[in-house]
Amino acid sequence: MSEEQESTTRRPGRPRGVSSPSESVPVQTGAFTVVGDLQPTSQFEVWRESNPKERRAILRELSAESPDFVAFLGDLVFCGSSASAWADFDRLSGPLRSAGIRTFSVLGNHEYWISRRAALANFFERFPHLGSRHWYGLRYGPVGLMFLDSNVQWLPAPAWRDQLAWYRRRLDDWDADPAVRGILVLLHHPPFTNSRVTSDTRHVQRDFVPAFANARKTLAMISGHVHSYERFVRGGKTFLVAGGGGGPRVPLSVGKRRRHDDDLFTAAGLRAFHYVRMRPGAQGLEVEVRGLEKDGTAFETMDRFVLGWTASEPSA
Repeated sequence: MSEEQESTTRRPGRPRGVSSPSESVPVQTGAFTVVGDLQPTSQFEVWRESNPKERRAILRELSAESPDFVAFLGDLVFCGSSASAWADFDRLSGPLRSAGIRTFSVLGNHEYWISRRAALANFFERFPHLGSRHWYGLRYGPVGLMFLDSNVQWLPAPAWRDQLAWYRRRLDDWDADPAVRGILVLLHHPPFTNSRVTSDTRHVQRDFVPAFANARKTLAMISGHVHSYERFVRGGKTFLVAGGGGGPRVPLSVGKRRRHDDDLFTAAGLRAFHYVRMRPGAQGLEVEVRGLEKDGTAFETMDRFVLGWTASEPSA
């Protein structure tokens, strides 16, 4: 069954996730950026850090860089069903709109709060080009990007199964496509983290990681949710946590208290605000993480690495 046929046979009212094979973002500047968890601190969370200056600084910096698109990792607002929360996001993201920069996003758990119907209506009003899709794929030059909805508690079980089937087919299709040199999987909840507030996401480990690990061209699984930065490499595959868009930062466990001792980024437990710049290069996808300290005035490179392309054909 083709993707177009599949989209017309879905049960009415079920979340959709169909993307045309030709859907792509033109390569113009040669780079795109990824940022997670822009949500402000709730007025009721008086004990938590509030970062309005840093949130604005990140969006201004992204606008000044003028990437070909910005990919959000979810939790753009604190409460998805709040009109005032989305009005605040509209003001925050104004520089991107003024610069004509395209934006895409996954759904975070806050995008579903508190009234699911109203919350999703607010979200898709800001991203009408998604056509109410909860999961979808994009092409950017030699890179294939998958945007997944990892909110298993909010998706009906049949929709979750639809998404998993689509995800595995798309991995197979892109593995077989010689024009695709690398695959990124973007979702909100991290499979692995040393957060002292948030645990590993078991349903992501169970349902998304195995196919990602087995696919030949997958380069990185990138998530938010944890308001920090982490970089794990397992079986040659990278797992990035990049939730540093301005939500109240969370400390990471250090030393013997860590759940995972293979975080390749070794900064202190409370890490800088950040976004991720990605640029396809000759050897692979060049990644630079740009960080901003609390009350800081300038962004600095806090991490840099290359996700090497896989061979276009499988080895014998």
